[in-house]
Amino acid sequence: MGLIVAGVIYLLGQINDESQVTEDIQKQYAELKRLADQKPHPGNDKIDNIKTAREQEAVLRDYIKKERALFQPITPIPDLPADKPGNAGFAREFARELRNTVAEMRRSADQQSVKLPSPDYYFTFKGQEGSVTFDSGSLGQLASHLGEIKALTDILFAAKINFLDSIQREIISSNQDNNTSDFLSTRKTVSTPLADITPYQVSFRCFSADLAQVLVGLATSPNGFMVQSINVEPASPVGEEVGNPFGNPNMIPPPQQLTQQPYIDPRLRRPGFPPPQVVNPATPAPGTRAGTVEFLKEKAFRVTLLVQVVKPKPEVKAK
Repeated sequence: MGLIVAGVIYLLGQINDESQVTEDIQKQYAELKRLADQKPHPGNDKIDNIKTAREQEAVLRDYIKKERALFQPITPIPDLPADKPGNAGFAREFARELRNTVAEMRRSADQQSVKLPSPDYYFTFKGQEGSVTFDSGSLGQLASHLGEIKALTDILFAAKINFLDSIQREIISSNQDNNTSDFLSTRKTVSTPLADITPYQVSFRCFSADLAQVLVGLATSPNGFMVQSINVEPASPVGEEVGNPFGNPNMIPPPQQLTQQPYIDPRLRRPGFPPPQVVNPATPAPGTRAGTVEFLKEKAFRVTLLVQVVKPKPEVKAK
């Protein structure tokens, strides 16, 4: 009887173990079927899709590494280590560099004959003008934005645009960024696994050749400037002739009056000669059209660009 009881217990244990093994096999089979039904599936003895995916990942990472040369990060102003933006020394240095950078941008605009919205234009940093205290959490972003705006204005001024109407950036500091005309109300920096994308909107007046130079400058810059949208419209309904792009009627000289008498050869004044026929230069000759022929009459226009600055994140090593 003891042997029978022991045999029954052993048999029940083996049956239980077999059921667990069967359940495990069914789970593994279900997982294998799930993977096989995927598109693409992991592969088989002839096609190894996992190996192919790893090879494609290596190619993609190599491509990203090469393209990083076209998206070099713009140096913040001031450029300090990442562990310092919260201290008072960084705030004082930012205040000093802000004054110097704004003065440099104003001087560059004057040298290139680019008009600014006002003599004291502060390039979106009016709220930080004269301040020595800043939100510690925003100092790093303010330094980055100052460097990016400096790089952007360098391209605009080098193209010799006529008039810089405005630059707009995202709001960083809620207590200092309060001049609404300097900021984008809805656009913010977008963070992706590969890069941070910061928006800027610039509005300026220029001619077509100047706009071409701006776009060439953005396209050939080693930094990650990408033009997302462009809008072109007339700068002003009248008074935009070449040399007077801002519609100022005082810049158009009045038409000159003919005051000098036409020259007549003295020999034609002798008796017996018919009176000379004088042709007034202001009167067109018969069969000709009055006035000069215009071959090119270009008018200035207002351009609004939405520019995205792409800033790659540090490279992540493949696992």
